[in-house]
Amino acid sequence: MPPSDAELADALLDEASRQAARNPSVRRSDWRTGTVTAVNADGTVDIDSIRARRLESYVGPRVGDRVIISQSGMGNWIALGRTASAAAALGLPLPPKYKAANTDRASITTRTADPDLTMTLDAGAVYVVEFHLFVGGPASGLMVTSWIVPSGATGLKGAHGASSTAAGVDTLTNAGDNVPGRFGSHGFATAVTYGRRDSNTNLLYAVETGTIFTTSAGTCAIAWAQSASNATATRMGLGSWMRVTRIA
Repeated sequence: MPPSDAELADALLDEASRQAARNPSVRRSDWRTGTVTAVNADGTVDIDSIRARRLESYVGPRVGDRVIISQSGMGNWIALGRTASAAAALGLPLPPKYKAANTDRASITTRTADPDLTMTLDAGAVYVVEFHLFVGGPASGLMVTSWIVPSGATGLKGAHGASSTAAGVDTLTNAGDNVPGRFGSHGFATAVTYGRRDSNTNLLYAVETGTIFTTSAGTCAIAWAQSASNATATRMGLGSWMRVTRIA
């Protein structure tokens, strides 16, 4: 027996409802990914023709960000934030790198990158870079540092720590107190030599920081070695760390 007109109408209505539930343009609720084409001063971003309000956690938006956006049943859009493949957010430090163990170098004067204190920088960007270093060495093998930066990078670094004349021969110096210091601003490749306490296991604290303007992507690292070859090791101590923040 063929279905009645009422039964056929009900079947068509059910099928229409099922199709509508599958169609974002009908149900008015959806999420997707897209690329930011404009950043607006009112807390919104444009993804082509879609204007979405940023979540508070989506900071430092930039044109070119690959983002997740979501639409409510009322048709309003929100930008949830960047996907994992996007570039570093402006103003948010990348996860710091740190030394989980000492690194000792003996009988070597050629500066090479520390195995732990290194990060990769993007091209066409500006970064604030910080190195917090626990340094020590014998009298004739003081620590010498310099920076490795991407090819073509410009800027200066500042160095703040014990001067090369800190000799580690008196009680105050061996407590890290009353130590002569250095406070220079230098080119990235300029060698900086730090003084010592009474042995390579008693370390002094040095800070090096600067702004790097990149043209190409590449490695940023602290390179170091001994000022003079010595069989007693110079040490970059456990807990030394670096932090990188993209600002432009």
